[in-house]
Order: sequence, then structure tokens, then C-alpha cells
Amino acid sequence: MVKNRKSYFSFFGILAATVNRKIHSQISIIASILSFDMPKIMKLLHSKQLKPVKQYSTNNI
Repeated sequence: MVKNRKSYFSFFGILAATVNRKIHSQISIIASILSFDMPKIMKLLHSKQLKPVKQYSTNNI
């Protein structure tokens, strides 16, 4: 005896597919913004980097 099962989309299946699509969209937007602005961000961080006052420290007061 063979049972014919109808395939219906479950509520959770539709929800998971929708959430997956939205998350992928958001990640894609963030990745494109970062790839565009990363050189600017790195340049800014290098310019603000803390540097020592003296290159060679001595024990003289």
C-alpha cells in the first residue's frame, strides 16, 4: 500500500526561507559597505595610532 503524501510548505519552512533571504541581504549590504570604506577606515586608524614620545628610552632622569 503506497501512501500519497501531499507536499505543503510548513509555516516554519517559509519563515526560515524568508529569514535566510533577509539575513543574506543584510550581510551583503554590510560586506559591500565595508569593502568600499575599509581603505578609508584603515588610513584613519593608522593616522590616529599612538606613537611613543621617544624612540630610544634611557634610564637617565
